[in-house]
Amino acid sequence: QLLVGGLSVQDRNLLVSYLRQGKTLVRYPEPSFCRFACGEAEMGRADLTDGTFVWPEGLAHYLDRHDVRLPQHFLTHVQQRNGSLAPFTPPKPTFGLFDTGPWLAWGIEQRACLDLAGWDTPTGDVLDRISADLGEVEHEAILLCRGSTREVVLAMPSGSIEVHQLRVGGHPPQQFAGWHEWPIAGEGTRDDHAAIKPPSKPGRGLTMGEFFADLKKRRGPEAD
Repeated sequence: QLLVGGLSVQDRNLLVSYLRQGKTLVRYPEPSFCRFACGEAEMGRADLTDGTFVWPEGLAHYLDRHDVRLPQHFLTHVQQRNGSLAPFTPPKPTFGLFDTGPWLAWGIEQRACLDLAGWDTPTGDVLDRISADLGEVEHEAILLCRGSTREVVLAMPSGSIEVHQLRVGGHPPQQFAGWHEWPIAGEGTRDDHAAIKPPSKPGRGLTMGEFFADLKKRRGPEAD
């Protein structure tokens, strides 16, 4: 949502056409759905490639429907090819075949990446220990954890998210209306042990409650 706008109609149409010409690199069991919650739930289930770049099959939807922009170097790449895919032999899919670093670096440069440095998704025994430490704290899900500060991010029944510190004398819970209020990567440095401070002006975006309610409505009971 922080990458909306910035492309001319001509450039956007050129990119949409090019993205849809991509050749299948790898397929996945489940289809992707639109993270803008526009109702589109069948956005393909493959990664596509032109032999140089790799992108999800549904990327064209984000440009065509939601005016999402892409890096200038990719637009230049497409323009140099007059919007047409040159013949190539797709590589064999292997782990580590492509590098996400340039995309993430560009996203940070565009102030469009959340600051999630140091946070991990808890699984297995870690998830069980966090649940035990939370005790009777009401929540819907444990989303992230950070071992260095013993902080956890919780999805709340209200649709908001909260950061709790699971140690004696830790900071009080910090509340965010949604991920749109989370600090953006590159907005200055912050002590790893300092409490996160919500911004004074909320941004755009759905709360988690709105997102999951919409997803459940579109996908039915299995969305639970």
